[in-house]
Amino acid sequence: MSVEIWSLPLEGPRFEDAIAVYGAAFALPPYSDPDRGREVRQRILDVHSSRDGFRGFIACDEPGGAVVGMIYGYHGKPGQWWHDAVARAVDRDREDRWLSDSYELVEVAVDPAYQGHGVGQRLIAALLQDRPEATCVLSTRTDSRAHQLYRRLGFQVIHMMRFSPNGAPFFVMGRPLPYDVAPAEPAPGHRAALS
Repeated sequence: MSVEIWSLPLEGPRFEDAIAVYGAAFALPPYSDPDRGREVRQRILDVHSSRDGFRGFIACDEPGGAVVGMIYGYHGKPGQWWHDAVARAVDRDREDRWLSDSYELVEVAVDPAYQGHGVGQRLIAALLQDRPEATCVLSTRTDSRAHQLYRRLGFQVIHMMRFSPNGAPFFVMGRPLPYDVAPAEPAPGHRAALS
C-alpha cells in the first residue's frame, strides 16, 4: 500500500471525498458527531479558505485512489474565534510565546481503516513544510488518541481548557517551527509499506 499526498481541492469529487472521510472519522467516539463533516465543509468554504496561509492536503491510498485522509490550517491571529478563546485562557507569557506568530493546524482526519498507518503524520508534515511562522498550535480532546500522535511529533501541552461551559476538555498543544520530525515507524501490528 502506498499513500500519496495532494493539495486539497475546494470543489469537486476529491473535496467531497475528503469531507466524507472527515465525517467518518468524527462519527466515532469520543466525538460521536455524525454531522461534523457538513459543518467543517461550510467553515472551509465560507470562512477558513480565505484566511492568510490557508492550505490543505488530502492523502490518497494509491495514485488516483480513494481519499483516506485530509488536513488544513492557516495563520492564526487576533479576531479569529479559536485564537481569541485560547488567548483569553492562557497567561500573557504563553500567549506571546505560542500565539504571537502561529500556524493553526485546524483539522486533520484519517479514515478509521487507515488510522495508525502513518497517514496523519504524513499529512502534518505536508501541512507544516516550509511554514514561516514560529510555532504550530492546535487543540484536541483529552479523551482522544490524537494527542499521542502530536506528542510523538514534538507537540507539548500548553494548556487544558473547555471551549464551552459544558463541553469536553481539550489539550491546547504547540511545537516550534520549522517542522523537522523524521517519519516514525507505524504502530505495532500495522503494515509498514507507506511510501
